[in-house]
Amino acid sequence: MNIKGEEVILRAIEPKDNPMLLEMINDDATEYMLGGFSFPVSQKNQEEWTNRLKNDQNTLRCTIEHDGNAVGVVMLTNIDYKNGNAEVHIKLAIGNVRGKGYGTDSLMTIVRYAFEELRLKCIYARVNDHNKASQNLFIKCGFENEGTLKSRLFKKGGYIDVISFSIINQNE
Repeated sequence: MNIKGEEVILRAIEPKDNPMLLEMINDDATEYMLGGFSFPVSQKNQEEWTNRLKNDQNTLRCTIEHDGNAVGVVMLTNIDYKNGNAEVHIKLAIGNVRGKGYGTDSLMTIVRYAFEELRLKCIYARVNDHNKASQNLFIKCGFENEGTLKSRLFKKGGYIDVISFSIINQNE
């Protein structure tokens, strides 16, 4: 089953997505904007990861597709059905796919799916303090700024703050 947005389709990650995934994970600028860290990934390692990948009860990983092209990934992780919440992550491919509304459509589509199909109550996100584009995306999609987590990530030799965002399902 694919999840359809206005302009994008959210579908399972497939081996044909490996070039886009590999480029994103090995891009310094992209890694700096996101939480956590990554090591350099080889083409072989990327292929092995994709081949092992399975969605489970607690994680939903999707490729964002527009006009047949993979343009990013969006995920729900730490899905907690008892308490009705999950964390959302989004990453758009490098190049000319940013700033075209794919992120907005993808985020709104996965939130709608989480609320309407998974019956979740709250979707939350954590965004690096310096990632203003992502902060604006979450605000545009109706997420509220819940506060700042001080010095939570170590990037480029220093600690940075993380902004916590959430959206609550009001249609229950």
